[in-house]
Amino acid sequence: MKTNIFLTSVMSLLTMGASAFAQDFNLNSISAADIKATQTDKGIFDFIKPDKPEPMGQKEWTVMVFMNAHNNLSDSQLLGLVGKWAEKDVKEMKEVGTTDKVNIVVELGLKGKGSKRMLITKKGSVLSSGETVYSEDPKADMGDYKRVVEFAKWAKTTFPAKKTMLVLWNHGLGWIDPKMEQAPSGTGTSAKGILFDDETKNYLRTAQMKEMMRQIGYTDIVMQNACLQQMAEVLYEMKDSVGLFVGSEETMLAQGYDYTKLLNFMNANPAFTNDQLSDWLMNWYKEFYAGGMNVGPISMPLDDMGATLSTVRPAALNELPGYLDAFAAAAMRNNETEAVKTAVANVIRFTSLDPANDKKKMIAAYADLADFARIVGENARSQETKQAAQNLIGFVKGRLVMRAVGIHGDKENGYDYTKVGGIAINTTMKAKKLPDALAGLYETKYSDLGLSRASQWDEFVTWSDNAWRSAR
Repeated sequence: MKTNIFLTSVMSLLTMGASAFAQDFNLNSISAADIKATQTDKGIFDFIKPDKPEPMGQKEWTVMVFMNAHNNLSDSQLLGLVGKWAEKDVKEMKEVGTTDKVNIVVELGLKGKGSKRMLITKKGSVLSSGETVYSEDPKADMGDYKRVVEFAKWAKTTFPAKKTMLVLWNHGLGWIDPKMEQAPSGTGTSAKGILFDDETKNYLRTAQMKEMMRQIGYTDIVMQNACLQQMAEVLYEMKDSVGLFVGSEETMLAQGYDYTKLLNFMNANPAFTNDQLSDWLMNWYKEFYAGGMNVGPISMPLDDMGATLSTVRPAALNELPGYLDAFAAAAMRNNETEAVKTAVANVIRFTSLDPANDKKKMIAAYADLADFARIVGENARSQETKQAAQNLIGFVKGRLVMRAVGIHGDKENGYDYTKVGGIAINTTMKAKKLPDALAGLYETKYSDLGLSRASQWDEFVTWSDNAWRSAR
């Protein structure tokens, strides 16, 4: 989440080679058997005896925010200013609170303070805290996906509603699940993926997201208040249990979403459609960046900062492998090496694994899918490849992505974010020779992801890698 507030340099670690990976923090790769074995685990709140209130009457919405600030989002620096970002967002929620239409429930984990589970109410006076605490866990592991499951199930049962929204609030690193000795959260090879707990060194792996959502059950909206999560590989894992995805292909600011405005929107028209929510979110995002960011009494312009936001239809992800396969097969069958190399060199890419030092994004694997297909199609020799590229772009923009907004861009590399399609995908990195330490980075193999098993995209990336790095 919001990784541009603390982007860290890690090239010194990369150049250390294999010795950088110590044996005392070796998180083994998760397998399907591992996930299946966890299905009968006891609840992680067994030792807590929270109040068991009678379930409330059914409302229109229950918003469930799993807020993991067991890291620098509890108290971090932004351009020299200290921000208590989790507390800021909770304060925004208390401006509206739970109403007769919308419940707002939070599992809040703060650095050094465990976690507490609470119903957010409107803060009306100094004697009103704006929260009703139901349970506390001083040893909470906010990186355990089973905790998300238990929280969401509890919220759905205790605060029933016609529809539900789940917000995953933390840092994000897309599909990559790194395996490192030291693992501060956020973007970088010294970082872990979404819901990273700096205290327990645990985090939510991409492969666990499918099982997490399966156990939670159908959820109308999943909003990832985290960086780099709106990508095909991540969303494909959760597609069968969700009605709409909200997130960013790029990094997100520490400010995150404006929860006061979001809750006011939901209360004003609780029967809103996904299209209406998408339109509201895109307009809010553009207004936010146009107006600048307020931190205390200081307002900072955001004119030079690139950003993206989009909404994605989960059901359409079932069709994505077919379009990817047609595009990949045509490119490989027609030996479109020059077109693919042009795409690798020029596609819109998002934050690098080493953002502090890699300004040219040589080791940035995440790219905009529609832009990649556009460049290949425009430079392809065969009509088959051109047509497959057009079909893929049409599917992404007309069927898969409901709404997308790109703001400003990356001036260093000439990337215009206003041209993004709304969903990212893993591609060949621009570096001709990758740092040796990357070989030992990945806990989850790309070929083991759901999208890789369902499509030829992983084979295509391997083919693209060979074409790019063998070129003179």
